[in-house]
Amino acid sequence: MRSSAGTPEGGQKVKRSLEARIYAIYSTLTPAEKRLADILLQYQMDLPSYTAGELAERAHVSKATAARLIRTLGYKTYPDAKRQIREDQHWGSPRAGLEGENEAFAKKPSIATTVQMDLDNIRATAEGLPPETLAAVSNAIVSARRVWIMGLRSGYGLAHQAAHYFTLMKNDVQVIPVGGGSYSHEIASIDKGDVLLVIAFRRRPRLLPTILKEARAAGATTVLITDLSASASAKAAEHVLRCRCQSPSPFNSFSAALTIINYLAWSVATAMGDASLKRYERIDWLVKRLDDVSTPQTPGGPV
Repeated sequence: MRSSAGTPEGGQKVKRSLEARIYAIYSTLTPAEKRLADILLQYQMDLPSYTAGELAERAHVSKATAARLIRTLGYKTYPDAKRQIREDQHWGSPRAGLEGENEAFAKKPSIATTVQMDLDNIRATAEGLPPETLAAVSNAIVSARRVWIMGLRSGYGLAHQAAHYFTLMKNDVQVIPVGGGSYSHEIASIDKGDVLLVIAFRRRPRLLPTILKEARAAGATTVLITDLSASASAKAAEHVLRCRCQSPSPFNSFSAALTIINYLAWSVATAMGDASLKRYERIDWLVKRLDDVSTPQTPGGPV
């Protein structure tokens, strides 16, 4: 049991993670401080390799702003923040963004809080997505010879959701791995003019950068939907769409990622025009003949 100050019984002070500290005050930060906070989240695994000045330069803020934000986050110095990252036992876990390890388990679930956090994630994600990147990804999918979609770990379900949408518009959409096969068989089939869309969030498999590099070497356009912390995998991908995944619960929120998928599907369908509509109409025609689904017109009425 914890007090409102985040101290467990017995008086031992809880070490809040860098993420938890940033999320707790993010809405109160100035635009410049938010840019730097985003950089800290994005480069948190590499903080020991950067000085505070280098990160400030990447965020286009002054060193004074960087020093002020570090203090606002509760660190005496920037090296203190780097030291905590090295010692953090829960990096990559949803628990890392919580005020204390068991904070979410002690609180009563709230639908209003959940909805608000999802809305905040979607809004912040949308504000951070460059329009030119969204356009480039949409155009690549429209013109792709074949679309390959890979969802790793928590991205697995989202990959199948994306595939469901894109198969309504495109003739050749494949989810990797196909039928439980090995990655190598499908990666070997990726060719020039293809698109590889990977959905992978923190605690990404170590093989991901290699997969992206192999696909790019084959001539495919590579797209990565991920969170703010992606580093090596983001460098390996041609286009990166970063999502906010913060949640008040002990689970990450993927509402922002799903919003990106919804947008891309809509954008691709609009760009493809009649070609997309004709495939959509044929699928509807086949559903009536091949799929045993309930409709108001089926014998016995809807199920």
